[in-house]
Amino acid sequence: MSIKTKVQLSTLSYVIAYVKDVAKSAEFYRDILGMKVKVDSPGWVELDTGKTTLALHGIENGSQKAEGIPELVFEVENVYEAYYELKAAGVNFKSAPQQVCDEGDKVGISATFEDLDQNRLSIYTLLPKDKVR
Repeated sequence: MSIKTKVQLSTLSYVIAYVKDVAKSAEFYRDILGMKVKVDSPGWVELDTGKTTLALHGIENGSQKAEGIPELVFEVENVYEAYYELKAAGVNFKSAPQQVCDEGDKVGISATFEDLDQNRLSIYTLLPKDKVR
């Protein structure tokens, strides 16, 4: 892969840990490890770890995500531009940019890919609903 891009992933925004039981896992991180819960909703808990958020994401039987395998999420200014540029450079995306969460008047858009060792990575941005393609 000798093509260079203008994309510069620098801010690790989220680390997502896929877990069987979100409530039980959240209890462990909160009560045993002393982490502060930022968001607590069914199937999704965000823990404050400073500049990076540790998110616990529930999995269901048959999910393509495997429990215990984290996903590193990099926030980008324009997820669509970054996706097309990285794809043109040979990055093998597992998903095109798609909505992953709803934050009221904004939605989270993410595209998932793997590095050379099949570690899960994604690019993500929060967009006003009227800017979603």
